[in-house]
Amino acid sequence: MSKLHEISTFLQIVLYDFFKKSHSENSIDSALHDAVDWLCRAQDSSSDDGVSEGYHLKHGWLPSYPETTGYIIETLCDYSELSNNTSLKDRALRMTDWLVMIQSEDGSIPDSYFKKKMVFDTGQVLFGFVRAFEETGKPRYREAALLAGKWLIDVQEPNGTWRKFAVGGIPHAYYARVAWSLARLHHLTGDDYYKESCRKNVEWVLSQQLKNGWFDHASFARAKHVRPYTHTIAYTIRGVLESGMYLRRDDFIDAARKAMDGLLGVVPDSGGLYGSYDKKWQREGRFSCLTGNAQLAIIFFKLYQLTDNQQYLAAGRKINSYLLSKQEKRINNKNVFGALAGSCPIWGEYIHFMYPNWATKFFIDSLMLEKKLTA
Repeated sequence: MSKLHEISTFLQIVLYDFFKKSHSENSIDSALHDAVDWLCRAQDSSSDDGVSEGYHLKHGWLPSYPETTGYIIETLCDYSELSNNTSLKDRALRMTDWLVMIQSEDGSIPDSYFKKKMVFDTGQVLFGFVRAFEETGKPRYREAALLAGKWLIDVQEPNGTWRKFAVGGIPHAYYARVAWSLARLHHLTGDDYYKESCRKNVEWVLSQQLKNGWFDHASFARAKHVRPYTHTIAYTIRGVLESGMYLRRDDFIDAARKAMDGLLGVVPDSGGLYGSYDKKWQREGRFSCLTGNAQLAIIFFKLYQLTDNQQYLAAGRKINSYLLSKQEKRINNKNVFGALAGSCPIWGEYIHFMYPNWATKFFIDSLMLEKKLTA
């Protein structure tokens, strides 16, 4: 693509967001097709079989990101079944093979710069290893999952948190999503120490919850704990909820529901939640974290499945309706067409001027779940 075309794309998107121009016609099936196509292009753009971290309006396609490639494996396998497109499962297994190749001897997975081993990244890749084994029965995927799980437990603190190889060297509530990955590994092996590791972490996370459902320590950095992004708020709640459902812990499920009830009261008529919320569930910033919206819609749908409460279904559908209008279809540029940006507007605080692969991944997951619930 020419430099002039790249500049034109940048200016068009910025102007469209400045004037709040969206598109109105976008069905779930059409959105799914275009979003999955974009994820495939993100994989094809990389020099390996991983998935590009995303498309940046200034820097272009970025290198493959191990962490998010891990949980994209699940998404492509799910959509492969929904669409009867076996090539997507083949893509997912190529991703898995790449992750096995880059896994360290101790089981850890590196960050996006391939410089540091990271707990959270390893946990998210564990989801991919487990799913690949479930799909194929290949021992190498099981061995990779066991190696990753062992490393996660070896570096876990006695109180259930992770500090070593954690972002900033501090404990995080959103690492409940790592705990959930260990529950998935327990389902695969039946070895109780994975279940125990999951339990310890989520019990610590619950100790960080306020009476109104908000979680402390739910952001990337200590200074941002006072107003975490909806992205990490959702990581926290989903990890607690899924662990609770697997472990049959009603207190975990109740904690997740309490948090979502706090958010239920602040879902705007437009459907688009703001980018971050403080301990009083008051919004911060003048942007929307599109990734977090997709993740929270998923949790509302999960709670609807558990409770049959129509309010949760309505909230999830309202958020998805907002996201459907924000999927990039305003310009015919294959590098962004079908993707979801990090923030709306594009210059918003969370992952600005970029279409991160995980935003589109969670968008796909949320649309598939809505399609299932409303069929």
